[in-house]
Amino acid sequence: MKIENYIIMILFSLLLSTILHAAPADTTSIIDNIYNYDFFIATARLSKLNEKDPLKSQALNLEVKWWMAMENKHQDRFNGFLKTLNHYEVTESSGLSLIISSTYRMRYYACTNRGYLIPFLFIKIQRQIDITEDSIVKNSSVEDQELFVLYKSFLGLIQNGYSFSGYFNGNEIEEGLIDKIEALIRNGSYSNRTVGR
Repeated sequence: MKIENYIIMILFSLLLSTILHAAPADTTSIIDNIYNYDFFIATARLSKLNEKDPLKSQALNLEVKWWMAMENKHQDRFNGFLKTLNHYEVTESSGLSLIISSTYRMRYYACTNRGYLIPFLFIKIQRQIDITEDSIVKNSSVEDQELFVLYKSFLGLIQNGYSFSGYFNGNEIEEGLIDKIEALIRNGSYSNRTVGR
């Protein structure tokens, strides 16, 4: 490779680094990067977000690892994701963190033919929701309260699909949960509107 190519690569790397560090670390742009499979840019922006909001940074890091695993077709594709998920479950002890990590555990079970384990997660999650709800309402920011409502609604929709009572009054329950999600998409904080969509 010619020296000019090395110089161009170095300049491009410096320019990209400058742009990444100058760009604001907002969750919407990070989510856009993830869904466009720009994992390098998303990860770089996550490091900036970590300073402002460690909870969202860790949750979005799980999202990056999840989509990296989904893009990879190798048999051991979930190794990096599982390592990140296990670390997250051990180090993050807040109720909202555990609720978020459970949704990723469900994704993993669903994609690895372990869907039969999902109903057992609901017992753990429901207990965590009950424990967390009061403290979230009293002690958390509006954004965290919205995030709690989103994940509680997401989990309610999944649980309704697995429960026996969902066959009888499932549509009413689903409509109520979807209404909560849509209300947050219309009126929630900017980043939670993106998560809700």
